[in-house]
Amino acid sequence: MVDMGSLVGSIRRFGLVGPSYEVLGPAAAGETGARMRIRLIESGEETDYALAQLLADPEED
Repeated sequence: MVDMGSLVGSIRRFGLVGPSYEVLGPAAAGETGARMRIRLIESGEETDYALAQLLADPEED
C-alpha cells in the first residue's frame, strides 16, 4: 500500500517528456481506484489523476 501523504508536494512528469505537475493531495476515488489531485506547473490547472498512473510517472530531479 502506498502512503499517499508521502507523495504530496512531489513534482512528477507525465512520461519521459511530458509536462511537469505537482501532487496536491488525495482526491475522491474514481471508478478505477484511488486518485490524487494534481496541478500542472505550466498552466496552474488542477485536475484529478489516477494514483496508479501517477506512480508510473518519473519524479523530477
